[in-house]
Amino acid sequence: MAKRLLSRRFGPPVILLCILITGCTAREGVRMPTAAAMVPAENALVLPPPGGPSVLSVVERRTSNAVEQDIYLYTSAATPGQNFLRVQFFGPVGTSSAQERTAYIPIRSSEMLREAYRAIPGAALRQTADYLQNNYGPFSYAFGRGRGNDSCLYAWQQIRPPQHRRSPLRDYGTIQIRLRYCKTGATESELLAAVYGYTILGTFADPDWNPYGEPPAVDPALGRAGNPIYWHERPLAAAGAPIQPVRLVRSAPELTSAIRPELQQETAAPTETVVPTPTGSPQMNPPVPSGNSTIVVPTPACGAQPASECP
Repeated sequence: MAKRLLSRRFGPPVILLCILITGCTAREGVRMPTAAAMVPAENALVLPPPGGPSVLSVVERRTSNAVEQDIYLYTSAATPGQNFLRVQFFGPVGTSSAQERTAYIPIRSSEMLREAYRAIPGAALRQTADYLQNNYGPFSYAFGRGRGNDSCLYAWQQIRPPQHRRSPLRDYGTIQIRLRYCKTGATESELLAAVYGYTILGTFADPDWNPYGEPPAVDPALGRAGNPIYWHERPLAAAGAPIQPVRLVRSAPELTSAIRPELQQETAAPTETVVPTPTGSPQMNPPVPSGNSTIVVPTPACGAQPASECP
């Protein structure tokens, strides 16, 4: 009977105390459900080309087999959404606290167009049928018009060694890149310049991590006698610089020869006319000025001097 009374009297407070203790224990060591974190812009694994778009912020996620980054880029277009570079580096992360794994999903063109529509809502996109390559290998993209005068591009690329060269111990690793880029008044070639010009900076410490494969062999003609290599000037268009109009300045003889014959007759210097004076001596009269001639008036100092001595 006494035990029942004690249980009724002290039971609810004891239960409440246990709940409070349990709640305090659960709050201790709270952490984010994912390993996402903001990192400085200079720690971006991939950088856009010089001239933009500039990097605003970088969100990084680390798992046991990959490092992912959302690199947000400057956006001034009216189309909804943010420009970004999304990269995935599959390899030996070496983070003991990361328990999750990133699922490897190969890039398929049939799925990329759906992904492009999600990244650029409302844009009329078309996927290119051309085979293109940048410094890291083949890539593809979809291009279309966004809101207003916006041009939008969604590009994707996977960098991975050929299957016959891959192994768990050597030449392994994969890099996946997506680029969402909208810009007002831009052309398709201007947006593609960002795909050709971005630079991959990230790597893993493992020397066997090599998604690029073996470097190409050196030309056997290099260093061999009988194979001269001549210098040739590369046009500006091939270097990526716009060609500026050049104004040619010709000399007077060149300009005279370039004038049509009928214009030469009109612009030819008029001949002098000799008119006899009343005394019988010839006098040189100045030529009749034409519409294109210039009248030279002698200075007052020449009034009393012979014409041959006037400058």
